[in-house]
Amino acid sequence: MPEPVGAAAAPAYNTRSHTDGASASPNSATSGFLIARMEGILESVADALSGGHELQLELLTRGSQRMQELCFPGKTVSEGQKFARLLLILQLSHNALVSGRILTKRQIYYQHKELFGKQRVVDELVDDLAATLSVQRHDLNIVATAKGLCFGPLVIHLHDGTVIDASLGDTGTPIPLVRVISALECPSIRWVLVVEKDAIFRPLVSTGFWTTTLCGPGLLITAKGYPDLITRNFVNLFYSTHPEVPIIVLADFDPDGLNIFRCYWPDNENLTTGEPGHGDLGLRLLGVKSDHIIDVPAADSGQTRVSQEFLPDHQSPSASIQYSGSATSVNCRFPAQILSVRDRKHVRGTLARVLSHSGAEEEAVGLVRELQVMLMMGVKAEMQWLDDSGDMTQWLEDKLTMLLSP
Repeated sequence: MPEPVGAAAAPAYNTRSHTDGASASPNSATSGFLIARMEGILESVADALSGGHELQLELLTRGSQRMQELCFPGKTVSEGQKFARLLLILQLSHNALVSGRILTKRQIYYQHKELFGKQRVVDELVDDLAATLSVQRHDLNIVATAKGLCFGPLVIHLHDGTVIDASLGDTGTPIPLVRVISALECPSIRWVLVVEKDAIFRPLVSTGFWTTTLCGPGLLITAKGYPDLITRNFVNLFYSTHPEVPIIVLADFDPDGLNIFRCYWPDNENLTTGEPGHGDLGLRLLGVKSDHIIDVPAADSGQTRVSQEFLPDHQSPSASIQYSGSATSVNCRFPAQILSVRDRKHVRGTLARVLSHSGAEEEAVGLVRELQVMLMMGVKAEMQWLDDSGDMTQWLEDKLTMLLSP
């Protein structure tokens, strides 16, 4: 059998006390059951091999929801290759469970590039194996690579005794798996700001916005774009343990930005993706919103006017929008770009998912409006427009104060 992949390296946490590795704290009953099942499967493969029989494994493919029988050497090269890939992942998961360590899907791919060929192959087989064994992905001790960061007066206690201080350093603290967290200590946090872009998150960290704002101390979070499950579940955990603290999202006024806001909502789209379900987080969208764009002063020249019929209902009949391409400051020209055909298709897809969503009703009303206004206006804008000569803290100060006011 192939040699097992080594344990995942521990992220560069700022800790008060340190323990080696990235050990998990899994449910012992689930882990024991899985280990026994995996050992039974591996033993049957070993018995068939020693007896000179054809090797067989069963795999539930989530797309078709049918059980597929894989054989080795198999009828085709493709079948034999898929068998070898699945057997390796099964062995790696077993080793991880026995040792109590966590593996990442990216790590598995990079250490066995020739066998898997593409990262997507690893992703699909891991999820299919979880479905076959009727467990969630994290039960296999295989997770997606964490990309989320947090920064602020938060102390994260892990089950293994490690204490992570998220206020240390100057680049943010990697967000750990929810399953290894025992407690979140944050008595002074008044708000949480989830920032879409790392390029905005880093300046806010380096300038100490979370300590200087008149709104009181807060926690900054970013997933550097679309949120991974680790970041989503961390936000969910924070809300479940501190529901009195408002969670606010700063994202672009474009199809991706609004869809990223939606991605933090409760959903049931990923049934074996490996993390606990999400509750209604009461998320609020800080911006960029259509109102912020409509309020932009018109430029002196080269203006294009958006018809009154495209404006939201609350705007006065005399209101109009003028713009001329792009800008780097709120004092410059209107910062919008025209929606492409792809953009419009993306907006309509997000709108359909929001309208079919069963939870987060309050957030859905506001998001539906923003998506509809975006389609009617036919424009989009990035949050960098709010970056006035390298500093968007005044805009954030004003909007946060307004949003958090009783």
